Amino acid sequence: MKQVLSFFTRVLHNSEHNQFHFEVKKIFGLKPVIKTALGPLFDSYEAAIEVEATALQAELGSAETKTITELDGYRDMLEHGYALNVESKSYHFDPAVRASAERVQRILSQYGDARKLPYNEESSVLSNRNTALKTNYAADLTIMDDTLWVDKLEDANNNFIAHFGDRANEEAARISGNVRDTRIVVDPIYEDIITRVNALAVVNGEADYAELIDQINYYINYYKTTVAARKGHKKPVEKAV
Repeated sequence: MKQVLSFFTRVLHNSEHNQFHFEVKKIFGLKPVIKTALGPLFDSYEAAIEVEATALQAELGSAETKTITELDGYRDMLEHGYALNVESKSYHFDPAVRASAERVQRILSQYGDARKLPYNEESSVLSNRNTALKTNYAADLTIMDDTLWVDKLEDANNNFIAHFGDRANEEAARISGNVRDTRIVVDPIYEDIITRVNALAVVNGEADYAELIDQINYYINYYKTTVAARKGHKKPVEKAV
């Protein structure tokens, strides 16, 4: 009679633990009849795995932090470059270009150096200023051949805003507590599910459960091997002589 093997999941490292349960969840997803038979118990399992994944991500740190730092650096670089560009064109040989550059310089001065502001304030200032440039100074931008540059400034700012929003959503989704607190919720639910699956295989016959059991046992054996290898790599402590 096929049965899901016994496995003490508490020996797994955090990332291994979450990945193991994620794989088991996927296996049940391919067997909707069995999944449905488990009812609210499986719903609780899925929810607990997601909470653990969120806690693990919080422990590992924000994946968006580096991205938004780089994006802010990029838009700041474009801002600095554009300010130098406008200043240089105020000395242009063409009087029309000089006049346009002077008008654009006034609007830049009016909004100030946004790079010194906090993220949200910088984003707002640049959005308003770029809109003003494209709306009220479109002719000047054309004369200066700067329309594309302002488009790039706008794109860089909008891209930063989008990613900053992603990080804000990620922060809001984080839970209090640590990964250990979430792991101890997942394991008992998993054990209840396996107990029920093994019992159903006995009562109803293994035919409808054999494939699912084999697939779960594959991952159990895989992670058992991982744990055994890790233990084998530990060097024995040498006794002092």
